[in-house]
Amino acid sequence: MSSSADIAVVGAGPVALSLAALLVGRGRKCVVGNRSPERLGPIRQRGGVEVDGDLDPGFVPLPELTTDLGQAVRDASLVLYALPAFAHLDAFLTTLPHLGAGTRVVFLSGSGASLEAACRARESGRGYDDLAFGETATPPLSARMTGPASVRVKLHATTRFGAFPGINTERIADELAQLFAVTVTPTALDPAVNNPNFLIHPAPMLLNYAEVERSRGELSLINEGMTEGVLRVLDAVDAEKMALQQALGLEVLPIDRFYELAGTGAGVYRSPGENFGAGYRDRIWDRYIDEDVPYGTVLYASLGRLAGVPTPVSDGINRLLSVVKQTDFEQRGRSLAALGLAGLDRAAVPAYLRTGDR
Repeated sequence: MSSSADIAVVGAGPVALSLAALLVGRGRKCVVGNRSPERLGPIRQRGGVEVDGDLDPGFVPLPELTTDLGQAVRDASLVLYALPAFAHLDAFLTTLPHLGAGTRVVFLSGSGASLEAACRARESGRGYDDLAFGETATPPLSARMTGPASVRVKLHATTRFGAFPGINTERIADELAQLFAVTVTPTALDPAVNNPNFLIHPAPMLLNYAEVERSRGELSLINEGMTEGVLRVLDAVDAEKMALQQALGLEVLPIDRFYELAGTGAGVYRSPGENFGAGYRDRIWDRYIDEDVPYGTVLYASLGRLAGVPTPVSDGINRLLSVVKQTDFEQRGRSLAALGLAGLDRAAVPAYLRTGDR
């Protein structure tokens, strides 16, 4: 059986569920696909989710739920993958045979996933005139689970979007703009490198790791971990990112300005206080390292080698956290080859991002 929904959300974490609630609240038919029946169980039993925060508080029905990802995407004209970066490729390859011609594929947030997915689709015979790929720097909202079937939501004023190849931008951006506010950028590499988690998580996690272990994760990194010294390292990573942006022909965007454009401001991490308001104490997620190092600071280091830009701070973070976690994050990360950038020189990158042709 196929779905009657025109939009599929792949994932069932707090962001995916909040996104589905947002879409339903705006009158769109939406199916949520997630392979874990345990994850969908409370939502199915309740018939939807309770939301509070920046969405209208109350119950939002989510009647279309499935553990069959192929079924979820089969009739969708727009598929939104709201998953951790390490789950992007597997979910995409699972759904690829079921994506109809003309489907728009968007990763929220992408961390370069649109480039990797487009390469894999092309290898299977699906061209850029068939499937259109894009990604955002962040989802259009932040969210936390407050119960098995309830979420607290913070909407962003805008989220940066780019398509790969860039010539397909209008095919996706016009549809997204009907759902939430987007800032359209020329290529998908712009949102890929502007994910703010790459800055506010790896370096602060490394410098706070002893306390993370002592507290068994019961540490609010944003509220308790951002000391003056920690912020100096965060800013050093930001400087490396901006040097990459300059070298690769992207807009140079400091992290503080990114947060201002998103409607929150740098006080989120530069001033004490819980991001989700009174009565909610944030805690450490494993993804702060396991996702944001291999798909973030490793990405910066890889792009640095391509662009001839030194990234000593990112290099140090990658090596030290690989030791801390006993994992080779450089091997696990999204490589230049996966992104289709291997073998290109710096001058060839802008044309490849725009056309998808090497």
